[in-house]
Amino acid sequence: MQYETQEFQHNGVAYEVRSATDGTTIWVRAFEGGRPANGYTYSVALETQIVALSDKYPRDLAASLIETAEDDVKSGKWEQYVAAVKAAS
Repeated sequence: MQYETQEFQHNGVAYEVRSATDGTTIWVRAFEGGRPANGYTYSVALETQIVALSDKYPRDLAASLIETAEDDVKSGKWEQYVAAVKAAS
């Protein structure tokens, strides 16, 4: 089930961050042209999300993951990781 989709542009390329839930976990991933934009998938247990939202100082962990997914695309974090792995080989 789709949870939320957030579109953004970076270096003239259109991306979207999709989040969905299977009833136990919220999954977040960045996409470019309908394909994964990088190798990262982010998740938070639905129970943890609910507890965080109802805490004395509420936090929306799923929204934070959506922001992280977008930031990781913009910063090239996956490409940096791949380059480091190749350099270490």
